[in-house]
Amino acid sequence: MEFTPEIFTKVSGILSDHNGFIEKGMVLEFLNVTDCQVIFTKKNLDVLSSGELKIYKNTPEDTGFASYVTFKKDGKVINLLNVHGKSRPGDKNDTPARIKQSKTIIEFMKDKDGSKIIGGDFNLNPDTESVKMFEESGYKNLIKDFEIKNTRNEISWREFRETKDFERQHFADYVFVSKEVKVNNFEVPYMEISDHLPQILDFEA
Repeated sequence: MEFTPEIFTKVSGILSDHNGFIEKGMVLEFLNVTDCQVIFTKKNLDVLSSGELKIYKNTPEDTGFASYVTFKKDGKVINLLNVHGKSRPGDKNDTPARIKQSKTIIEFMKDKDGSKIIGGDFNLNPDTESVKMFEESGYKNLIKDFEIKNTRNEISWREFRETKDFERQHFADYVFVSKEVKVNNFEVPYMEISDHLPQILDFEA
């Protein structure tokens, strides 16, 4: 999840039965907030490691990265990577930087033992090579497999309606899982609590 430090503190107080892992990035100058990635895990899980993965060169106008947590549940290792991908250019099509971003993520996860779940805001269209690279590396693309039609909502369309070359974009977010993950259900319910819709994965590792 994308948070500010202040929101992280508030949510940590609400989720008292969870451990929160926060990685801080650059200050977004146009919003005057610190860009953060956050993962919460139940306190009964055995967390083995956590940290940050740089996936592209950040600027004050285009900042993001990935954060990860590796944990054990019922003796099985699960690797969770939370992605905030490159947002510029706004058309969400392939660029050399986005191709490299996908390669960096895939290479980082390649040698990790256990199940792998990679999700978040990739800022990519479904038909890009940057998305296909995950499928070609053996990951299930749950957005495609579950025929999800949209991961954005009216907030995003209202916010950017007056910008140059505006178009109504329906995708940005994905969940990719390795073959070890048994997917019980995956859904993206329509909610206007953010400009991105939540992705809910019910799985067994």
